[in-house]
Amino acid sequence: MDTRVKRIAIVFRGIGDIGGTNNTITDHARYFQRLGHQVDLIGGKVHKGGVTPDMGRAVRIQRLPVLSRYKWRWFAARAQRHIDRQGYDFVAGHGHHYRQHVLSMHNCLHLAHEMLHGGALDARGTLAEIHDRIFAEDGFRLCICNSKLMREDLSRRYGVARERLPVIYPGYRPEQFNRDDRERYRACVREELGCDENTTLIGLITSGDYQKRGLDILLHSYAALEESQKRSSLLLVLGKQASASFFIAEARALGIADRMRFVPHTLSPQRYFHALDICAHPARIEEFGQVVQEAFACGVPVVTSKRVGATELLPKNLYDALPEAPTAANISAQLDRLIRNEDERQAIAAQMIEQVRCNTAETNFRATLDVYRQAGLDIPVDR
Repeated sequence: MDTRVKRIAIVFRGIGDIGGTNNTITDHARYFQRLGHQVDLIGGKVHKGGVTPDMGRAVRIQRLPVLSRYKWRWFAARAQRHIDRQGYDFVAGHGHHYRQHVLSMHNCLHLAHEMLHGGALDARGTLAEIHDRIFAEDGFRLCICNSKLMREDLSRRYGVARERLPVIYPGYRPEQFNRDDRERYRACVREELGCDENTTLIGLITSGDYQKRGLDILLHSYAALEESQKRSSLLLVLGKQASASFFIAEARALGIADRMRFVPHTLSPQRYFHALDICAHPARIEEFGQVVQEAFACGVPVVTSKRVGATELLPKNLYDALPEAPTAANISAQLDRLIRNEDERQAIAAQMIEQVRCNTAETNFRATLDVYRQAGLDIPVDR
């Protein structure tokens, strides 16, 4: 076993931003640093403060000053040129450049477009164009999928042998998302939202992309509830505000705007999970959905469908009960059942906590490291 310090590159254009993928990448960087290796984090936003010394060294690929439609090609080409010049011992890619030892995929862009728009995606100028080239040129030894849903799509779409597509579910941070903090946050956050203990708080928590996450489905589902249920509940939507105006107008048209609370995205989403009685995630497609797992870990029952990869973590009885895809009718029916039955909410929450208890960020890193070793990263288990 080669015990020398390894130079490792992790490449992702948005390193340092908010979201589950960023959390996973930065957690991995910290683990490698603690094992004594040198990590370069190669991205386009690493200068904005999200990369700290405990993660490694920030390597910025500066943005193309004009023609933003070429931003993905620009980043991929320059990141690849930097990697080729540096001669790293190991390169961990995340779908934003061309050649790596192990590719970790986080999105099925063609599948998502087909689900959202009902037709094929024109990949020119998009991140999907980079993905297509990676698979066409076989630019990896192994490709980590974040769910079985993703593995099936990549295998079918690109003809990759399933043996080269290991599934590793993203891990959550138990120090941040756990049921023990419920009393710490619940009362104060509900007070901020104008929600007393007799009010059922339903929430969609997301980093953004409301159409993909099915906010319109949720609005129609909520509007279809009995009037008494709407009067005794509130609907929280947490996410980026820039794209919210259409959905706010939709809520007004449905007559439920007074029952809604919009909150900007935050680095402390656990505060809001603990305030919820029910988490709703009616995504049209969600390759994994870290927020769903985080809700599980916080002991909040989730209303969703099998189109969300994180549901693969559920016990068979709960998974089999889910609809294949979200509709206003089946999401409303799930909401209605859980609003009526607090005992069922508690029972489901207990099962969810148990299922994800061991699927932590550290577990994810250990599983990922095993795949890295299979692909040629020669390092000891611990240093």
